[in-house]
Order: sequence, then C-alpha cells, then structure tokens
Amino acid sequence: MTRSLAEYRAYLFDVDGTILLPDRAIPGAAEAISALKARGLAVRAVTNNSSLTRHVVAERFRRFGLPLDDDEVFSALTATARFVAHEHPGARVFAFGAPGMRQELAAVGLDVRDDTDVDVVVTGRFPGIDDRAITVAMRALLGGARFVAVNVDRYYLGTGGLIPGAGAATGILERATGRAPDVIVGKPSITIVEEAVASVGLSPTECLFIGDNLEADVVAAHAAGLDALLVLTGVSTRAELAASGVAVEHVLDSVADIPLAFNGRAQPA
Repeated sequence: MTRSLAEYRAYLFDVDGTILLPDRAIPGAAEAISALKARGLAVRAVTNNSSLTRHVVAERFRRFGLPLDDDEVFSALTATARFVAHEHPGARVFAFGAPGMRQELAAVGLDVRDDTDVDVVVTGRFPGIDDRAITVAMRALLGGARFVAVNVDRYYLGTGGLIPGAGAATGILERATGRAPDVIVGKPSITIVEEAVASVGLSPTECLFIGDNLEADVVAAHAAGLDALLVLTGVSTRAELAASGVAVEHVLDSVADIPLAFNGRAQPA
C-alpha cells in the first residue's frame, strides 16, 4: 500500500457486493460508514441503479441499517440526469425506462416527453417494457436524437436470482437502430465516478473508491484518477486479483475491516 487509508478525505463506495447484498447489508458495513462519518470524512454510495430515484435508493439503504442521507447516495441515474442537463440544459428527453427515471430527469429541468420530437433518448432498466415505447425511442434515435445509456449492465443479482439489467433494454434499441449509445454514464465508464468526485468538491487524488469488482470498480476508479480499495465480499476473488496483474492500492476482506485499518490492526487480504 502506498498510502494509509486515513490519508483520504472522501470514500466512494460501490453498492452491490461491497456494502449491500440482495436482502441485507454486508456485515460491518454500517459501522464502517459510521466510523468514517464520525471522523468528518465525506462518504458517497455510488450505484449503477437506473430505475429508482435517489430518495428511494437511500430509503432502501436506511431500511438495511446503512447510515446514508439522500445527498450521500449517488446513482448512475442521478449522474445521467445531471450529465444530460449540463450538456443540454432544458433539453427535450424521452425516458426509455422506469418511472423513477422520468422523475430524476424532470428534477434537473429537462423536458420529459412521450413522443419522438426529442433531443435525447435516455435508456435504463425498463420493467414492463412495451412495443409503443420501443417504437417511439427507435424513431427518435433514427431521427438523430442523442443516445445516452444510464448503464449497460446485462443483469444483476436480485432476490431469487438474476434479473435483466439496463443493458437488456438498451440492447433492444441498439439492434433496432444499428446505433450504440453515444454516452454510457454508469460504471465501468468514468463519467459516474467523475460526477461523484465533483459532488464532494475534492480532487480525485483525495478520494478513494471502494468496490468488489476488478473490471468495473477498480478500472473505473483508476481511469478517473482515484486510488482503489478492493473488497472480497462480492464479484472478484483473490485468485482473480492475482491472475489479473492489476495493481490495486488497497485490498481488504470486507469494508468491515476499514475501521481496523485506520487503527493499524487490519491485515491486507
């Protein structure tokens, strides 16, 4: 490790597999977040969620005992809304996704419409997808609208097994139009990480990204100029880390070990 964990001023947490399982929090995650906040350090939960508003996501975290306020939750959907509003203030947008997407886009002053006369089509996870929505989005994209994807995750782990992710809905439009998204905001794109760093008002070198996935979390963190902490409670394993050749600044068994690492008592995984 080139720096101690105590040297950072902000801690950006991936969610699934890092601080949360499908039906409960990672043991010790709440205590780790509380310990960081007690030191006056900035904390953000950075999730690729593309269908729920930030408030709904934060409420879910709190139900699982994670001490996160609404403004400490940074979702790919929130980042996408801010990104589109920054690039195209007041733009006409078609929301190809869940109702929460419409709410987040409207909250930043975008003109959310239900027709093809739009500047941007935003895609995300779309429960209840129907032929009319596919047709409107396809025609808007064929007409030259900008194509922005919240993320292109193929699936995610839900209660009872795998659930199709935002990438499934985006893939329908890619096939129908022959176009790939112009922009992908969520991980492993660096856009969401850069937006999260901007939200704490610090430089990337003052922030640490904590995640469980070498390919998504660590790659995105490094590309955005942040150090990374890999935890082994989710996707990536010790064997994969050893075989990858990726240099990770910090490795711990779990986020539960962060307070111990601050006190010099945790052993690197």
